[in-house]
Amino acid sequence: MIRIPGILLLAMLFAGGCAQSPAPEPFPQDVADAWVQRFASHDAAGVAALYTEDAQLLPPDMEVISGRAAIQEFFAKTNPPGSPEFEFATVETLVFGDYAHRQGTFTAKGPDGKVMVTGKFIELWKKIDGKWLIHRDMWSWNAVATSAPATDAKSDESA
Repeated sequence: MIRIPGILLLAMLFAGGCAQSPAPEPFPQDVADAWVQRFASHDAAGVAALYTEDAQLLPPDMEVISGRAAIQEFFAKTNPPGSPEFEFATVETLVFGDYAHRQGTFTAKGPDGKVMVTGKFIELWKKIDGKWLIHRDMWSWNAVATSAPATDAKSDESA
């Protein structure tokens, strides 16, 4: 019978448990950038092409929009030429296998450059046949900031 010293056995067990996991795949930022470019140029077909065939949009105050064709129709109607300019910022990305998550914010500006609305979004991406596509897309507007009503100092003092 062969006896392996305890320290050698521990070293072998430790080395076996320290196998390197493959580095996670980076988030497909190039596809996200293509979406922004196509959206900015009001290319509804180009935007829709970046979604899975069975993708779903979950827009605020609307029913779910399902399928690439319906998504193209949605963007054609809601983002025609002359629409406000949007700026997008990514807050967080995470890739887990054939899925990825992206969270971010957006700002819509009018022709004068004034901020019209701000909001946030979350996306679920899916890798299909080696290609990253958006599978679920949800966004919402931030509440419009309101200022507190002005009070009359004289009436407060006389009360």
